[in-house]
Amino acid sequence: MGRKNLSAVIAVVRQRLRDEFVFGTEFEWEDDELSLLTNDCLAEISECSPYQVKEMFYIVAKSGTATATTASHLVDATESQFVAGDVGKTVYNATDETTAKITIYNSASDVTLDTDIMASGESYEIHCGDGTSPRDINIADIEDLLYVDKAEYPTRQNPQVFRNVEVFGDILTLDISSTPTDGDEVFLYCAKTHQLTEASSTLNPKEERLLILGVVGQAAINKARSLINKINIGGARTPADMEAWGIAQLTLYRQGLSELVQSRISIDYPRN
Repeated sequence: MGRKNLSAVIAVVRQRLRDEFVFGTEFEWEDDELSLLTNDCLAEISECSPYQVKEMFYIVAKSGTATATTASHLVDATESQFVAGDVGKTVYNATDETTAKITIYNSASDVTLDTDIMASGESYEIHCGDGTSPRDINIADIEDLLYVDKAEYPTRQNPQVFRNVEVFGDILTLDISSTPTDGDEVFLYCAKTHQLTEASSTLNPKEERLLILGVVGQAAINKARSLINKINIGGARTPADMEAWGIAQLTLYRQGLSELVQSRISIDYPRN
């Protein structure tokens, strides 16, 4: 059976709440409210059982010596190693210990910098944006990231070679003693927030059932607390009745969440 999209999940929630469409009447719960509750429960489920994804990155570790002095430019006609994708990366002047960002790619031997730091004969290194070493990877573009569990480097080995990582802001640093080579492939094993849209879902069947249970319980409690008159959920009930029913649903949801929790085991991977 295929995974339900957002509309299908909300439809099941309405069935559980006995809030199905009847011509000439309005729904008890607005779609916006149920969508908001769905997002809240998705976040909770993700903390217990995140969506696991392997992301691919490439090492940035170029180096060389400037062959000309041009204001706010880095010119290296010897290596001729610059590419358009270098825009946004960090240039470190190893001679003067200064840094700048690449703003314009002009040619394979010439890039424009946001600060005038390079002169002929001075050595340089190029790192990822905001990085300070070849072991750094900028992970700002990873969407919905909760955390990175580990890295695989070098990749595609048998057995696989895993590495510990340290993350500060948008920069992930590989815990390795060697200096990686520019362009080397790195796999990052990421935990992300689950996504549920009209087009797709990252939930497995167990997580999906828990999501519905959580949304139903919270929706029932919210409605009970706002009602003055009796409501009809499978028969006439008072707001207190409905709140008690909602709490019972949430209790089942919380119990299910505890069963989803995945223990994270700390492993010291080799650095060499």
